[in-house]
Amino acid sequence: MTTTNPGPAITANPVPTTSVGNIQKQAILQTASITPASVAANTTAQQSFTNVGLGTQPGDYLQSLALPGSFQAGLAIVNVTADATTNDKITITFANLTAGAITPNAGSYTFEVSRPQPGDVVAAGSGYMNSF
Repeated sequence: MTTTNPGPAITANPVPTTSVGNIQKQAILQTASITPASVAANTTAQQSFTNVGLGTQPGDYLQSLALPGSFQAGLAIVNVTADATTNDKITITFANLTAGAITPNAGSYTFEVSRPQPGDVVAAGSGYMNSF
């Protein structure tokens, strides 16, 4: 019986020893004050906000991390996007899962913003995450 550990059976591409990926920048930021409008009962509503102070660019990926103020039962953020053509403009899709209208809290929303490297192209069918 051998006492050595052969490790994983790697057949192609050496295991990288330095960080790799396609993210140019990543940050957790708070926006300037956002004042959403009311969301009707049992629906979703997209609301756009300009000059929010995040410095987003078309192609950035956003994720909502925290809403301001106290918990609002039945309210959720289902999507956050950077505008496809305008810098520092975001769109938030709110979901109201209640029988009455809800106005999301105004204040500083916290987001994670990821910016891909420019010109980084993933070849179709390449198994990108396993190609390093």
